Amino acid sequence: MARSQNREIDSEPPLRFVTASLKVDYLRPTPLGPPLKLRGTIAEVKGRKVVVHITLSANDEVCAKGEVVAVVMPEGMGR
Repeated sequence: MARSQNREIDSEPPLRFVTASLKVDYLRPTPLGPPLKLRGTIAEVKGRKVVVHITLSANDEVCAKGEVVAVVMPEGMGR
């Protein structure tokens, strides 16, 4: 989203998002103990909406995958 607005990622004011949709597919049990790796890929940026595909892996096996649709909060919302 920052790139689409020609902004640096850490620029002010910070971009704030709300979750519009969250979908998770649990593929196998996630073991306790080993480090977990989350990998997110931006699938779409359209207007105020960002769609991100995410995988969660342990021991190089994908345990869950999901999709989040996030929307930029309007200024003044939540204050």
